[in-house]
Amino acid sequence: MRIQLKLLIIFITMGFLNSLFGQKKYPEEWNFYLTSIEDKPASIYLNLALQQLAPIKEKSNLCWVSLKLKSPTENGLTTNEESEILFKIEDKILETINPKNSLYIGRLTNNGYRDFYFYSKDSKVFKSETEKISKQYSNYEISVFSKEDKNWDSYFELYPNEMDLQSISNRSVLENLEKNGDNLTKPREVFHWIYFKNENDLKNYIQIVTKENFEIVNNDLIKENKLPYSLQIKRIDKVGYDDIDDYTLYLWRLAKENNGDYDGWETSVERD
Repeated sequence: MRIQLKLLIIFITMGFLNSLFGQKKYPEEWNFYLTSIEDKPASIYLNLALQQLAPIKEKSNLCWVSLKLKSPTENGLTTNEESEILFKIEDKILETINPKNSLYIGRLTNNGYRDFYFYSKDSKVFKSETEKISKQYSNYEISVFSKEDKNWDSYFELYPNEMDLQSISNRSVLENLEKNGDNLTKPREVFHWIYFKNENDLKNYIQIVTKENFEIVNNDLIKENKLPYSLQIKRIDKVGYDDIDDYTLYLWRLAKENNGDYDGWETSVERD
């Protein structure tokens, strides 16, 4: 059995924009990634599927609930101990907010704060609703903010870049391997696909990766493709969560430097 990754994220579109009891249903593809903001670590959890629709005209106000962490880690993120109450607060916010007025897009944890972001029709309604949260969790320092954001600029600032998307996709494939009984401890052949505009870029890429002990499996010319020169390479590698980004992001960056496109990787399921 093989598990294959493609960079294209498949969004969940069941019930896409269908009306349910007068409330629109929006697509959902929730995922998280780690990044940095002003040189400080940040964790972002976002509904990636909204990228297809943004900006949503009727929800032009960015509203957010900002909560100061009680016991952040040294790098400003959450501890396991505090995570449980934070999830309860998040659930309570979602229960309190009227979904007809506000759409939850995700959260940001950075520099000792966790911010919950929404796009709303009426920011005054949002602020009125969230006052209940502040009263219920008075032991936390909670503030509510809003600003007009017709173009959803803040959403796109939170949206992962291409490299972050690759890392997210890597993690998804590893999760699928685990679901199929693979504990990810055994090194195995990992296959990669890369596409190029011209033969010179292909040859330069091959010259570099072969020095890194990658083997050429196949390369073809498919004239009708936008990137007609295809390359398949392989190498025996570890596939743990701490390993996969090291070489896949290297191959991704190298493809960009040679006007190419890293299209994904594939490996076998290995069970003990």
